[in-house]
Amino acid sequence: MHTNLQAEIIKFSSCKFTKDSLSKTIHDVLNDQKKEKGEKTTPYNIKKAMAEKNAKYEFIDRTFDTESGIMVKTQKKIEKEKEEVQSNFEIRDDNTFIIVDIREVGADPVYNSETKKFDFKSTRVQYNVYFYYLSEGIVEKYNYGGRHKELNYQQKCKTNYSLPGSSDSENIASGSGFFINRNGYFVTNNHVISECRSKSKITFNKKEVEADLIASDATLDIALLKADIRPKNFLKFSNDRPEKLQKVIVAGYPFGKGLSDDLKFTQGIISSLKGYADNSNELQIDAAINPGNSGGPIVNEDGDLLAVAVSGLSKDIAEGINFGIKGSSVMNFLDVNSINYTYSKTSTFSFGKKKLNKLLEESTVYTYCN
Repeated sequence: MHTNLQAEIIKFSSCKFTKDSLSKTIHDVLNDQKKEKGEKTTPYNIKKAMAEKNAKYEFIDRTFDTESGIMVKTQKKIEKEKEEVQSNFEIRDDNTFIIVDIREVGADPVYNSETKKFDFKSTRVQYNVYFYYLSEGIVEKYNYGGRHKELNYQQKCKTNYSLPGSSDSENIASGSGFFINRNGYFVTNNHVISECRSKSKITFNKKEVEADLIASDATLDIALLKADIRPKNFLKFSNDRPEKLQKVIVAGYPFGKGLSDDLKFTQGIISSLKGYADNSNELQIDAAINPGNSGGPIVNEDGDLLAVAVSGLSKDIAEGINFGIKGSSVMNFLDVNSINYTYSKTSTFSFGKKKLNKLLEESTVYTYCN
């Protein structure tokens, strides 16, 4: 297949698990055993599960040599020797490499309480197909058994590759953020800026402005940064508690500037006052949240801040189930860090779409780093 790829070394580094079917399978099997014993079961928490899995590795790196067609995977588990595996990969297109692996594997797993390991009742032929999305730094492994296809795991890595014809500035981590006062302080998600190798940046008045990290909370997934500017406007926190069926608007930059550099809006309602796994720091909305919306504001029809967009369930699992960090939790975070913010005043008149658009345009920013 003809591509524009030149002979080069492409590196994936610091790969982290973002999905893993085995951890979910083990959790479900253990829950079934608890049910049989009449014990309390627990919901599967993917964030917690992936954090525990990633904590077992010091590093996972991959190197692709496009001249030889060899991929070298190097990983090291905590307190274990470094492992290295070489595989031949195929170039599917300018942004995708694949590896096909055929093997016999165990089937019908049964948990052995004595050995505390899984035994298998039978075996089956399995096709493992690995997809490497170069510019995104994403690794996906799929298992094919007959007509059955299953995502085995997904990893997100740092990558040194950008698509042919793209600029270095496009090979970035990006999200959204919003000002909370006139002193240049703004809020975004911690996961938006956690992998920044240099200072974070925002786009303000069509100019790049550097921002300093002031404080972050990885558990809450909130970060506070400061830029040396005075914004025309900022968002005030709602003085009222969020309610189910309340209308909301989400502002942000889904898919970064690859889609367009214009601020975008989605709208919906508050579906639940709890997040995933009964997380009381979050609320659930049906308004669309896509990659790049992370850290953006969720406001009511008067432009008062209700929550911060954080995540959503995968579209191949569910539709319209998205989450935001409650404004009350964000205020507690700001209080701990002695940062000033403002409550909104209760309004009895219509805010108006033009005024709401102006407020969000002037207070919401595109947040990114190289």
